[in-house]
Amino acid sequence: MKRRDLIKTALVSGALYGAGGLPVFGQIARGASVNSFPTPNNRMLVDVMLDGGPDFRYLNPPPFDSDINSFGYRYWEVQAAAHDLPRDDPGAWEQRWNDDYFHLSDGTTDFGFLKQAEWLKNMWEAGKVAIINNVVGGTSRDHAHCQLIKDLGDITASANDINRAGWGGKLAYIAGGNVLALTRSPRAFCFGPDPQNPEQRSNANVIAAANTRQMRLYHPSEGQEASWSGRIARNLKAYYAAKRQEMDQNSIYKQFVDMEEKARLFGDAIDERLSGIPIPSAIEGLYTSNSGNDLNNHGFGKQIRNLYDSLACSDIVNLWAASLAMGGWDTHKDQKAYIESNLTDLFGTGKAFDTLFQEIPVEVADNLVILIGGEFGRQLKANGGYGTDHGRGSSIFVIGNQVNGGLYGDMFPASELDRLDDHSPDIEGLTDYDHPFGQICEWISPNSSDFVFPNQSNAKLEAGVDLSQLFDS
Repeated sequence: MKRRDLIKTALVSGALYGAGGLPVFGQIARGASVNSFPTPNNRMLVDVMLDGGPDFRYLNPPPFDSDINSFGYRYWEVQAAAHDLPRDDPGAWEQRWNDDYFHLSDGTTDFGFLKQAEWLKNMWEAGKVAIINNVVGGTSRDHAHCQLIKDLGDITASANDINRAGWGGKLAYIAGGNVLALTRSPRAFCFGPDPQNPEQRSNANVIAAANTRQMRLYHPSEGQEASWSGRIARNLKAYYAAKRQEMDQNSIYKQFVDMEEKARLFGDAIDERLSGIPIPSAIEGLYTSNSGNDLNNHGFGKQIRNLYDSLACSDIVNLWAASLAMGGWDTHKDQKAYIESNLTDLFGTGKAFDTLFQEIPVEVADNLVILIGGEFGRQLKANGGYGTDHGRGSSIFVIGNQVNGGLYGDMFPASELDRLDDHSPDIEGLTDYDHPFGQICEWISPNSSDFVFPNQSNAKLEAGVDLSQLFDS
C-alpha cells in the first residue's frame, strides 16, 4: 500500500467513525466474542429508497376487463405502450395479463403481481405485505426535492431544507440507537436532530457502512505485518496509545486520540464478529458475475451483504434503522425492459430479499420491517417513448413477519377514469407520509411517533383507511 493510500484509508475511517454513533466500549466487549447472529435487543427498520420514481401500477395492475368503460380496460388501453403492447389490441392486453401476472385478490379488490416478483407475491399470500396506496409522493415532480421530502418524512419540506434531520435519524435518536447508511454516502433519512438545535441535523447517530467487511482501521493481511504499510500501521497504533497515556485530560487533542481508540475497538469488534460469520455464498452471488443468482445491479447486491452483516452485528452497532437505495426507476423510455430487471433484482426468486430472508435467523426476521418506495409515482398514461413520466401519488410497501398484510387505500380509484384525458394525469395523493411512517415508528419504538412526526394529527389520511393495525403486535 502506498503512503497516500494509507493516509486515505485513515481519512475514510475518520469519516466513518467521526459520526459519534459508535457504541460504548462495554457493548463492544460483550459483543465481539460471539461468532453468530445475536438475538435482537430491539426491532429494526430497513428503508429502501427506489430512486427515480417507480411505476408500481406496472407491478400490480388491474385485471383485464373487456368492458370498454371499466378500469380494467382503460388501464390497459392507456398503459399498453409501457408494456410494449399496441394500444389498439385488447387481445394482446388480455394475453399479457393472463401470461405474465399472478392473479390475486384481498377479497374485495382483484389485482395482479408481475411474475418476476414471485418472492413478494409469496410474502403477500403469507399475509406479510401491506400495500399502502395513494400516498402523497411530493409537492412537485422534481427528483431531488421529492427524495428529500420522503427522507425527511415531511410533505412541507422545501428543496432547501437539506440540513434538517431525517425521520430515520429522529427515530434512532429517540430510541437511543444508530442508523447504518449502507449506501455509498448517507441519505438525509439517516441524520438525526442536533440536541442543541433540533431544526438542524446531526451525524451523531449515523454509521456509514458502505462496505461492512472493511470497517476496521487499516490492518495488514497475514504475512504482511513486516511490509512497509504494516510497519506504518503498527507504528501509528503505538503512537496513539502512547499519546493517550501522556496527554493531559484537558488537552484540545484528547478527543482526537480517544476517537482513534474508539474507532479501532469498534472496527476490530466488527471484524472479529464477521470473521466467524462468512458471507453466505448465495448473498455473495448477488454481486458476483455469472454466479447464477447475481443481480443486474451488483451495487444493490453489495448493500444486501452490508445489511446481512449489520444484522449479524446489530448489538455492536446498536442498530435501529438501516438505509439502502436502488436507482434506475426513472422509466421515461422502454419501461418494460428496465422496470422488470429492477423488480427481478428486488423481488425475484433467489434474488435480493428472497436470499436475505433465507439466510438470516427467524428471530432476526421477526424483528425486522422493510419499507420500500420511491420519491413519487408515475403518470396514469404511457408516453410516446414506451415509458411513463413523473407523477406524484404512489404506493409504498411495508414488508415483514409481523406486518398485518393487505391493501390500505383504494388501489384503483374510479375517479382516475375521469382524469385520463387531462394533461399529465397522475395518482392523487390522499395519505401523507406521517401516518404510515408514524405507525412504523410506533412498532419500532413505542411512543416515538409524536417526536418523529409532530404534525401527524394534521396530516392527510385517505377516507376509510385505518393504519392503527398495520402490525400484528
